[in-house]
Amino acid sequence: MKKERLIILLGILVALIFFYLGLNEWLKSKQEEVPPPPLVVKPIHKQPEKPPQGQEQPAEAAPPEKPQEKREDVIAQKIREEKEKPPVPKAKSVEEKGIRRAVRTYTVQVGAFKTKENAEKALRKALSMGYKAQIVEEDDFYKVRLLVRTEDIRRELARLRSTFGGVSIKR
Repeated sequence: MKKERLIILLGILVALIFFYLGLNEWLKSKQEEVPPPPLVVKPIHKQPEKPPQGQEQPAEAAPPEKPQEKREDVIAQKIREEKEKPPVPKAKSVEEKGIRRAVRTYTVQVGAFKTKENAEKALRKALSMGYKAQIVEEDDFYKVRLLVRTEDIRRELARLRSTFGGVSIKR
C-alpha cells in the first residue's frame, strides 16, 4: 500500500514538473510570435494638391495670410490695453477683510503638568505676557489655559508657540 501511494505521488509530481516546463516554453514562444504594433506616421504638413494640367492654380494662397496678420494685430492690441490699465488696488481689499473680522475669545491650553509647581511657573509666564490664565485640574494633570481675545488667532498661536512650545485651542 505504501509503495503504491509513493509511486502515485511521484508520478503526479513528475507530471506537474513537465506541465510547468511546457507551459513556460509555450508562453515564451507566444510572446515571440506577437509582432509589435505597426507604427503609423502622419504627415505634419499637408502637401498641396496639384491640380490637373488642364486647370489653372487658384490664387487663394495670398489672402489667408492677411487675416492671420490682422488676428495677430488684434491680439497684440489687447495685450497693450491690458498693460495700460491701472492695476486693481489689492491693499484696500485686505484692509476691508481686516475690518470684517470680529474680535473673538478663544480658550488656549499651553501646557499640562504632573506637578502643580510647573503649572504655576507656566501660569506666571502667561500672566506676565498679559493673558488671563487659570490652572484646571483634569485627568490627573494641572492644565494651564488662557483666555485670548483677538481677531487673528494664528498670530497669537504663533506667539504662544514660540514661548510655550505646543499649544492647542479648546472649545
